Amino acid sequence: MLTPSFRTLVRNWWMVIVWLGVIRMESTDMASSHNTSFVLYKVISFIAPHVRHEFVELLNAIFRKTGHFLGYGILSALVFLALRNTNRDRLRPLLHRPWGIYLHDWWRGEWVMIAMLFTIVTAAYDEIHQTFIPSRTGRWQDVVLDTFGAAVIQLAVYLLTRQAFQRQLQLTPEPELITPR
Repeated sequence: MLTPSFRTLVRNWWMVIVWLGVIRMESTDMASSHNTSFVLYKVISFIAPHVRHEFVELLNAIFRKTGHFLGYGILSALVFLALRNTNRDRLRPLLHRPWGIYLHDWWRGEWVMIAMLFTIVTAAYDEIHQTFIPSRTGRWQDVVLDTFGAAVIQLAVYLLTRQAFQRQLQLTPEPELITPR
């Protein structure tokens, strides 16, 4: 009864699988710094024909590091949400109370830790994979940046969850106490 069905797993985890595919695609030669810089230069030079290569290289570096930060932050959030929703779907029928009336229904530290660990392992694997591609480099600094992005997004998830939970508490009517006359 506590084991989630295949349908539940697919419904809750498909976005994680898609996002892992995006990360894997970005780990290929196609997304090397040289190739992304070339495309960025073509786009910018179409708008500003006399753009300097140094500016495009700097912009490319900023976009690439921002992509690391946000990409792995998104992965961490997706894993967190998949864990939360899977937990909800498997426990809701067994609870003797409505699901979602306690904060731990919406947010748990173990979900954060699993999402962070999943993100770190994926980032490390991605960087190791890139060392085998001649046009790419694997850097431990990128794993640190990816982990930092995941941590910042997890903090945002916590703050947004608390805010939504507080708003839900305010909207839930208090039971009326009737005194006998």
